[in-house]
Amino acid sequence: MPWNDNQGGGGGGPWGSGGNNNQNPWGQRPNGGGGGDQGPDLDEVVRDMQRKLGGLFGGKGGGAGGGKKGGGGASAFGFGFIIAIIAVVWFLMPGSGWYQVGPNQAGVVLRFGEYSRTSSPGFHFKLPTPIETVELPEVTTTNEMTIGQGSEGQMLTRDENIVDIDFSVQWRVDLSYPDGVRDFLFNVRDPQGTVRAIAESAMREVVGTSDLQFIITEGRAEVSRRSREILQETLNEYEAGIEILQVNLRNAQPPERVIDAFRGVDIAQQEAERAQLNATAHANSVIPAARGEAAQLTQAAQAYRDSVIAQAQGDADRFVSIYDEYAQAPDVTRRRMYLETMEQVIGRSDIIVLDGEAGAMPYLPLDQLGRNRARNTQGGNQ
Repeated sequence: MPWNDNQGGGGGGPWGSGGNNNQNPWGQRPNGGGGGDQGPDLDEVVRDMQRKLGGLFGGKGGGAGGGKKGGGGASAFGFGFIIAIIAVVWFLMPGSGWYQVGPNQAGVVLRFGEYSRTSSPGFHFKLPTPIETVELPEVTTTNEMTIGQGSEGQMLTRDENIVDIDFSVQWRVDLSYPDGVRDFLFNVRDPQGTVRAIAESAMREVVGTSDLQFIITEGRAEVSRRSREILQETLNEYEAGIEILQVNLRNAQPPERVIDAFRGVDIAQQEAERAQLNATAHANSVIPAARGEAAQLTQAAQAYRDSVIAQAQGDADRFVSIYDEYAQAPDVTRRRMYLETMEQVIGRSDIIVLDGEAGAMPYLPLDQLGRNRARNTQGGNQ
C-alpha cells in the first residue's frame, strides 16, 4: 500500500513509520525514542502563558507546583479586569452607548433591527451595538427635483393636443405626525424615485383633464395646485412620510414643431380681444351720450306738453269765469268786453279818436300824444 514506508513492521499509518513505536501524529515528545523532527508541547505552551500573566498581575512564577497555583488565580483576575475595561470602553465609545442628533436630523433607534423610538436633536443614550443601532436622517432639509426634460414632459391634453410641461417639486420628511420619520425610513425604499414617479403621474392626470389653452394661459396656478393635491393624497395612502411643499409649473407650451402656429393663433386671439375691447370702449362712450340726449328730448317734450295743457286749462278757466260774470250782468259785461277789445286794437296804432260832442282842441299837441302812447305801448309789451 502507498501508506507503508520502507522500514520494517506493518500496520504503519500515513503519519508514522510503525505501529509499535508509540508515536502520535504530531511527533514524539522531547524525551521519547525514535528519530525525526520534534513538534512543540501544547501543554507546556499554555503553562508558560499562565506564568507570564501571573507575573504581570502579581502572581508567583517559577516552580512547577507553586507556579501552577498562583498562575491560575492571577489569570482569572487578569481576565476579569480586561473584560471590565472592554465593557467600559464599549459603553463609552461613540456609536455604542451614546449618540448625538443634529439640529436638522432625527434619531431613529433600532433594537435588533426593529424600530424602537425616534429621538429629537441633542445627546441621547442607547443600548450598545449590536443590541441597538441608530440612524440619523435629515428631516428638515427641503429637497427639490425638476421633471419635464425630454419626452417625459410631453403630455396629452383633454382636447387631444400635446403640451410640453416643465415643473419642479419641493418636498421633505413629513413631521406633522409622530410616525412620519419612521414611515419615511421603512415604507419607502427610494424616496426620490417615488416622488418623481407619482408627481409625473399626477401632472399627467391634471393635464389630461384640461384643455391646452387653459394650461398655457390662465390655468397654470390651477394645474400646479391640483397636481400637488393629487401627489400628497397618493403619498398619504402609501404612508410614505413625505410632505409636498410646492409644485411649480415653470413652463407650459406647445411642442417646438408647432409652436409658431400656436403663437400665430395666440396673436390673432389677442388682436380679436383688443378689437373687442376697443368696440366696448366706443360703445360705452357713445351709448351714454345718446341716452342723455334722448332723455333731454323727452324731458323737453314733457315740459312743452305740460305748458300747453296749463295754458289751455288757464284759457278755459278764464273763459268760464267771464261767462259766469256775463251770465250775472250781460250788458255791463258786454260793454266791458267791447272796451277792452277796442283798447287792444287801437292801442297798437297812431290813430286818435275824438268824441264828436267834445270838439277839437287846436292847442293840444295831438301828434306828441300819439307818439308817447306808442312808446308806452312798446314798453309795456317788453
